[in-house]
Amino acid sequence: MNFTLFRYSCKRSFPLWLVFTVLMGLYAFCVVRMYDPVAGAAFIDLAKSLPQAMNLLGMTDFSDTFTAFVVNYLYGMLMLALPMIFTILLSAQLIARHVSRGTMSYLLASPNSRKCIAATQRNVLILNLFAMMAVCCVATIALCEYFYPGKLAIQPFLLLTACIFALQLAFAGMCYFFSCKCNSMASALTISAVACILFYTVRLLSNLGGPFFFLRYITPYTLIDPAGILQGDLYACLRPLALLLIAILLFLLASHSFRKKTMPF
Repeated sequence: MNFTLFRYSCKRSFPLWLVFTVLMGLYAFCVVRMYDPVAGAAFIDLAKSLPQAMNLLGMTDFSDTFTAFVVNYLYGMLMLALPMIFTILLSAQLIARHVSRGTMSYLLASPNSRKCIAATQRNVLILNLFAMMAVCCVATIALCEYFYPGKLAIQPFLLLTACIFALQLAFAGMCYFFSCKCNSMASALTISAVACILFYTVRLLSNLGGPFFFLRYITPYTLIDPAGILQGDLYACLRPLALLLIAILLFLLASHSFRKKTMPF
């Protein structure tokens, strides 16, 4: 890994990271402050009367615990979508942007191999994603303990956040692969966005069940079961390991693609 390039890329990505991290932190604050035990009971009754609508939104745990409330709102939709959008933008910036602007020629003219450059930029992406998820997780726990001491089941919440991180790593591997494959930033952004939106749409449709139930087998979101993880179900806790394997495979394919690709300059 080239530490000079690593520091430069981290510095360049910091404004983007800060914007998305602040947005996620504000959303976490809103979720925690929304909690009301009385209104929560009414929401559970409403959710049970509209199961398809709640499933579409990814809100599948109808228990009346504070932890279930936070998880439903936090990891139902927005906290899955925001890191994914961040990944799309950053992955294209790390490789495809340098190729399309011609600055990759200067990096390749240095004593660093293509493998080293690809590994460095990959580590920048993983570090940014990890830091974002870690900051938001710690901020959420701190907010919960400040406003509602002792109500959040911290250990299951940490485990669920780790599983969500594995999911985001899988998407990061896919977006990074497209960034290494494409010769222009626009192409990398377009293909990554289309692929991520497609998987997200398939998730929403599969949540409806019925004729769309089979779609759950073609989306990585199915490997995350928040309700099962919170309940300590062993199978639900182990399934995200498959996402880590997918992420490793995609990052390896991305590195191989970058080493073999023909540059446009």
